[in-house]
Amino acid sequence: MSSANASGPVEGHSILPVFEQPQQNDIPRDRKVQLRHPGYPCSKNILFIFNAYDHPHGRIRKIFALTACALVAGHAWHGFLSREATGPPVTEGTDDVLAGDDFYFHNHTNSESNVQEPCSCISQPYPIYTEFASWPFPHNNMPPWWPSIKPLAAPVATISDISMAVKARDRSCRITGSTEAGDTAHVIAVRENDWFDDQNMFRYSKDVRSINSAGNQLLLRCDLHRTHEQFKWVIFPNGDRYAYYALDDSVELASLYHRRELRPIDGVKSEYLFAAFARAIFPKLCEFLRSRVDKYLLGVEVGKEDSTRGVKKDGAWCAERFRLPGRPRTPSPTKRGSPSKEDGGSPRKKGRYALGPKDSLGKRQRSSGSDNDLSETQATPKRNRIRYRDPRRNGPCICPALPPSPLSSSTSNRSAKSDDEIFPVRPSKICLSDQCRTESELNRLEQLRQETLKRERLLSDPNGTWQNHLEWAKDPVAVQDVHRWLWVWGQEVTGSEYEEPVVLEASS
Repeated sequence: MSSANASGPVEGHSILPVFEQPQQNDIPRDRKVQLRHPGYPCSKNILFIFNAYDHPHGRIRKIFALTACALVAGHAWHGFLSREATGPPVTEGTDDVLAGDDFYFHNHTNSESNVQEPCSCISQPYPIYTEFASWPFPHNNMPPWWPSIKPLAAPVATISDISMAVKARDRSCRITGSTEAGDTAHVIAVRENDWFDDQNMFRYSKDVRSINSAGNQLLLRCDLHRTHEQFKWVIFPNGDRYAYYALDDSVELASLYHRRELRPIDGVKSEYLFAAFARAIFPKLCEFLRSRVDKYLLGVEVGKEDSTRGVKKDGAWCAERFRLPGRPRTPSPTKRGSPSKEDGGSPRKKGRYALGPKDSLGKRQRSSGSDNDLSETQATPKRNRIRYRDPRRNGPCICPALPPSPLSSSTSNRSAKSDDEIFPVRPSKICLSDQCRTESELNRLEQLRQETLKRERLLSDPNGTWQNHLEWAKDPVAVQDVHRWLWVWGQEVTGSEYEEPVVLEASS
């Protein structure tokens, strides 16, 4: 061992210390803010519950709470927040944070005096939209505080250039600045394509009139792309700029990125960012919608409601309509049921295919398991197949008719010869068990085999080459030609001493 190695590790080759996370923001981890509807009982009126990440003391921005509530209340941008169901509006400014845990959103403004009044002055609770699919986009009625974004000077020309154009435009993740593992993420997810078309959202696209427009895409790191599609965070304005806003309980992501300003997103449409914010907000209404209390809703009965009154739905309907989906317990369609007590079996749940009564052979027939009046043929269709039965078993030996040759459907030589000329003997019901192999049956089988062989040869040999082999096989043959002779007459010989015969050419 050299003296350099013995003295210790060489300088510059020592292991680096453990990677440390970047400096994180100081955010409260157990503070939440509840936004309530003043028209319902206190135990069943919570519209939203948001994490209070906007201030170290656990507070939320007023503009964020107003936007979320006004959005589901039918674009009520004139609404206001109060700390009591019948109290006055809060005094904080639009861009300030709200001190407190409970707030009520009111959407009523007196049209005569233009004074904000609590909802106790109204005869019924204001209605709300229940889901993003039925929510209409507010064309020409965007929130006044939602900023526009600078458009690109030269839009993308064709759809094939969009992905490359987005990467060339953004160059790095718009949140982290990372240039590795970047994805071109859709602002409005592709799965909302039906809503995108129904709302004519393509009017904001300058390159292609579809959801794949470059204005609906931006570059994100792959993990942030995934969490964005899971509605764990949204892009929300902070003044005239946009920032990352955390929605879920992921403390790590929130401490790293919450209220972090995005890098320039020139070319992305602000209307698409607002629609994406709405899409992430609606799932948080589920708890309110499932509560068993009569509600006034929008978007549940198209054509039977208006934007001010909505449709009244009772609590039982709401609980059933918006309940959490459970795991389906549908029985397997290929799982066989079990016989009932009348058939001598133990009762079980009837599946899609239950077993019916026994037939004459002691086998159970499969039924559809439904109450429809289906005939036996419809319920248990017969299969055209040969059934081999052990002759040692009791009962009659029944064999269905043999199926026709696979080449019988070929139409290559139909014009030359008819089926009766090629195959004059039709197959009949022939039993293949050892009990029935009498001399007459064996003769019928041999005749059938030869006729079938002739039929196949005629169909596969339109030039008549096979006739040369037949003429040759009528004369005595030498020992070395036995293999070929047997092959001509349709026999099969196996063994290493035999080789494949050479096919004769047609004589001139």
